[in-house]
Amino acid sequence: MSKGFDRDAWLEALARINQSLERQGSAARLTLLGSATGILGGQPGRTSIDLDVWRPTSQYEFATLKKAVEDAGLIFNPMSTIEPETPYVQLIDPGLVQIGKFKQPETLEKFGALQLERPPIANLIASKLVRAEAKDLEDITFLLAKYRPERSDIEKALQSMPAEARQKASWNMVYVEVLSPSKPKPSKT
Repeated sequence: MSKGFDRDAWLEALARINQSLERQGSAARLTLLGSATGILGGQPGRTSIDLDVWRPTSQYEFATLKKAVEDAGLIFNPMSTIEPETPYVQLIDPGLVQIGKFKQPETLEKFGALQLERPPIANLIASKLVRAEAKDLEDITFLLAKYRPERSDIEKALQSMPAEARQKASWNMVYVEVLSPSKPKPSKT
């Protein structure tokens, strides 16, 4: 099985998606979740076969985005089977994945017709705490070290999730303490 795309490969694919959108006279603003936020944020060694797009806060025309993704050589929104070696763009609705409420996505990357955004870091960490599998914990470690969100912001994101996801993520909040970079001790004068 393929390890997926790294940062450079995803940026090349996204540039091709942008070119197709421009040729079609269209634009898209996509809110990314999951591994893409770490990959595009510079997480060392992180790869992924998929690019998760949070449908509720993304703006695009379905047909033109589908064509652009396919023009880039990727699979668009597979619903039943996935070709294990072909990267794909997946549209994600609330359900198994929970991200919590947030006011405004934050800009991740800009191309001509394609703008990539992400939820606030606290929401991304909260989302990964719901599942808390090995790759999620690696991603949480990276996000905590790079962005240093406040614990209270992560807890606020958790509180905005549905009850079942909130409960799972709350049980896993211990990982935030364990994985957080150590804070410098106050100097003695």
